[in-house]
Amino acid sequence: MKITLKQLTIFKAIHDNGQISKAAQQLHMSVPAVSMALKELEGSLGTRLFERSSNGLSTNDNGEVILPYANEMLSKGTQLEQMFAERNAVGGTIKIGSSKTAGNYILSRKIPQFKKSHPLVDIKLVINNSLTIEKMVSEKELDLGFVDAKPGLNNLKYEQWIKDKICLVTSCDNPILEQTITAELLSEQLWVLDSTMSVSRLRNTQLLRSAKININNELSMNTMGAIKRAIGTGIGVSVLPYLAVKEEIRRGEIVELELAGWDFQRKYWSISRNDEALSPLLEEFIRFCNA
Repeated sequence: MKITLKQLTIFKAIHDNGQISKAAQQLHMSVPAVSMALKELEGSLGTRLFERSSNGLSTNDNGEVILPYANEMLSKGTQLEQMFAERNAVGGTIKIGSSKTAGNYILSRKIPQFKKSHPLVDIKLVINNSLTIEKMVSEKELDLGFVDAKPGLNNLKYEQWIKDKICLVTSCDNPILEQTITAELLSEQLWVLDSTMSVSRLRNTQLLRSAKININNELSMNTMGAIKRAIGTGIGVSVLPYLAVKEEIRRGEIVELELAGWDFQRKYWSISRNDEALSPLLEEFIRFCNA
């Protein structure tokens, strides 16, 4: 039996894309070459790894068994490349995952700055909810994660990264700014909130309840950008991380509401795997993000 990293790379690409043609496009290979490599891998293992359906190809039980091993071996191969690249210069590839707020408002600015200082480094950023990022780091699809909740998986370690406050916000044109802000007044407003049942949404709802704010009228949207544009019309209020609104507050487009007793913060964490030491490149990236 002879299994190569190239075969595992192709297996992973087919798994991620669900189609041989899309995998070939991603890997800049021909469709026949990808099909042949998959056939050789299945021949070496003596079993099929995919099943065909109306939606394309999906891994069968045998494919699911192989997937974590493929992720680990490809990760080790990447680490080996990084090790030798770093002997001569700070270079290599790092795959970073982040929750939405940290990814959109911190790392999206930090990464180009890091790239400018380290032009030989190839950085890939995945933005998703914290639970998904945690799972991808655990399964070795990502090298490092930045999330807004401590990880629950035992094979992950974490360190506190930054803190952010949670703000009650509205437009500078909202008539409620002429009144004293109370829980009763806010309970009467239209609330524009995240429509996804994320950890952040659940936590924000709990904070509002703890402040005796009852949401009786709600408008749901699935991005912070949409929420900010909605309240920017002068109608509605929301609860958002300061990181997401500080530029609009600075420009005077959005106003942070002052409510007695409202003083809540959110912590963000960097996460990595317990069984692997961070490479010098990843350590350098974390130092840069902490600066």
